[in-house]
Amino acid sequence: MKKTNLNAKLAGASAMLLLSTSMLGTSTYAWFTMNKEVEVTGMTVHTTVDSNLLIADDALTSTAKKADSLFTTTTLEQSLEKILEPVSTADGKTFYYTVNAKANGDAVEDVYTTYSSSAAATGDNASSYLDKFSQDYGLTKIEAAAIVTGEEGALPYVDYVFQLKADNTSAGTQYINMTKMDLAYTAAASETDTNKAYRAAVFVEDITSGTATAGTGTLIGLYKDSAAANFETGFKTVDSGTTVAGTPTYVTSAVSMATVPANTTKYYKVVVRLYIEGEDTTCYTALFKDLVGSWALDLKYELQDSVGGVTELDIK
Repeated sequence: MKKTNLNAKLAGASAMLLLSTSMLGTSTYAWFTMNKEVEVTGMTVHTTVDSNLLIADDALTSTAKKADSLFTTTTLEQSLEKILEPVSTADGKTFYYTVNAKANGDAVEDVYTTYSSSAAATGDNASSYLDKFSQDYGLTKIEAAAIVTGEEGALPYVDYVFQLKADNTSAGTQYINMTKMDLAYTAAASETDTNKAYRAAVFVEDITSGTATAGTGTLIGLYKDSAAANFETGFKTVDSGTTVAGTPTYVTSAVSMATVPANTTKYYKVVVRLYIEGEDTTCYTALFKDLVGSWALDLKYELQDSVGGVTELDIK
């Protein structure tokens, strides 16, 4: 698993992070309200498939089914190093954010900005930097590149994309079930973490015909840890540009990723989108600044005779 060296890569942001921590004291800020409060994730995702399932690496922008020769029965490992900032979403597709929060972590006003990767630039380095999201959080293109080589700013989420090939050789219908979704903190035992702000949105698209959407497919659901808690009751998150309302589609009971008819081979594109829920009560600077690049997400998919699978993102 790729580790991020905080001393080297966060040198430009460490002073602000230390300052913000001392100012926060015992307060828990759901939204990061000071500049340059970022998390760098070098998270590795291990995706394992069971009998009659095969897996192939993929990209969000891909529009075609992979050749059979590219599918394997072994575990697929993917690792991406990205800079993340907290956001909120009710559907895993449209994201909102704020950098203006009260001392208790809630927003000063229920007015939020819609994330856009091509919004008009503001602030320093505006002439060569178009991502308003990063600059609203106080992170310029130059500063982002100093944290992670080649990066131009912060992101609201990171996508892990792969394809599954399912061979149902039985006489009855079978189901692709996600039977494991463990997010483990893998740093030294002396370090602790109480963060429950991570969320995962899982999307699936049937690409048996040979073509795929250059993006996400159908939302299976949003996954959270059982101990997660939002400021808004009912786990309400931002679902419009001006209000905190509505309940996101968190998975609460077993749901299959896809249905595979008897004696049939099917192909699917899967997107696992990981993000930090800003409305979660554990989303505050003191946690994220020290927990960089120390996470691993373990997924497992199985072809089974009935609908099953996990109902939460198990943050360990």
